[in-house]
Amino acid sequence: MTNIDEFNRRECGKIDSNCVNAYTEFKLDPDSATGLCLDTSWGGDCLDLTSIVKAAETVTTLYLSPEDNPNCLVFEREDGQSDCINGDDLSRIISMTKLKDVDQKTAPVNGDVYMYNNGKFYTFNLQQYMDDTAQTIANMQAAIRQLQVLLNYWQVPEDLPANAKIMLGNINLYSDTNAVINSDGTVQSLDKTSGIYGHDLDVDRTEDEIFG
Repeated sequence: MTNIDEFNRRECGKIDSNCVNAYTEFKLDPDSATGLCLDTSWGGDCLDLTSIVKAAETVTTLYLSPEDNPNCLVFEREDGQSDCINGDDLSRIISMTKLKDVDQKTAPVNGDVYMYNNGKFYTFNLQQYMDDTAQTIANMQAAIRQLQVLLNYWQVPEDLPANAKIMLGNINLYSDTNAVINSDGTVQSLDKTSGIYGHDLDVDRTEDEIFG
C-alpha cells in the first residue's frame, strides 16, 4: 500500500549555503544574566536559561577537618572528590594586619610588635622601647661607676657621734704647718695634700682657708 504522505510529494531543489547571503549568531542577553539570544538574517529571539542553570546546579561544601583538632580546610567538589587546603598553606595568603581583632588605623613600622589591649591588638614599637631601656641602663651604669669612684674617696671615721652629718661645702680648707704666706696674703708655698675639699685643687678661691 501507498502512504497518503507520498501523494503529491515533490522534492525541492536546495540552494548551496555558500550562495546564501545570511548569518546566524548567538550572544548573551545584555538584559539578563542567564539569557541567551539568537540573531539571524530572518530575525531572532532571546531565551532565559534560568531553569536549565538551576537544574544543573551542584552544591559544594567547605569545612574544617579533623573536627577536634583541625589542620586543613576541606573542599567537597562537584565531582564527588575532595581537596584539603592545609592550614600552613592557607596562612601564606592571610595578612596579619587585616585580621578582625587587629587595629587597622595605625600601620606597623620597623620594630613594631602587636600588643593586646581591651579586645584588640595594637602596634607597639618594641625596638624603640629596647633602645630607650638600653640607654637608660647605660646612663645608670655610668652614674654607678661615678658613685663608686666617690665611695673610694669617702671613708667614714670610727666613733662618730650619732648626730654626725655629711657636710656640704664650696671652698677648700688646707692644713699645712709649713705653708708660706706673704703679708699681703699671697701664698708662696702650700701643700694641698691635707685638708677638707669643696672644689678642684687646681682652682684658688678667695674664700679658701689655710690652717698651719
